[in-house]
Amino acid sequence: MRVALIALIVLSTCLFTPGCTGADEELVCDTPDGADSITLTQYDYVPCEFTESDGAHLSIEMTSTGDSPVHIFTFTTEQYDSWLMCEDFDMIGSFSEEFSTGASMEGEIEHDGDFYVVFDHPNSCDEEDASTPVVEFSFKVVVS
Repeated sequence: MRVALIALIVLSTCLFTPGCTGADEELVCDTPDGADSITLTQYDYVPCEFTESDGAHLSIEMTSTGDSPVHIFTFTTEQYDSWLMCEDFDMIGSFSEEFSTGASMEGEIEHDGDFYVVFDHPNSCDEEDASTPVVEFSFKVVVS
């Protein structure tokens, strides 16, 4: 009886764990807490980190809810520090767009390993300026 009960618990746990049954796993990063939009000030950014991409399908949807654009950068983890320090970095061009007011990108990501999709304020590497506009947008990134 105990063996049957343990087997049932293990099977139930597996059924509610993404990827356990071998089915395609879908990872989602979107506007937090069910909010309609997110606001970025000059030095804010929103990172979405994904691991083990190995030929994954990537979908990025972004909509500006204000008039200010957003940078969408997709890059490997090896490029994160360069981007963060406002140095030159290599981005995955087919999934990156500067000064975007709305984007819809979809396709296979040609990178094996971990990567980021970052939504960045366009003035984040500039000198601090109180007149820099805030950016309002919503987004959804899906890796499957």
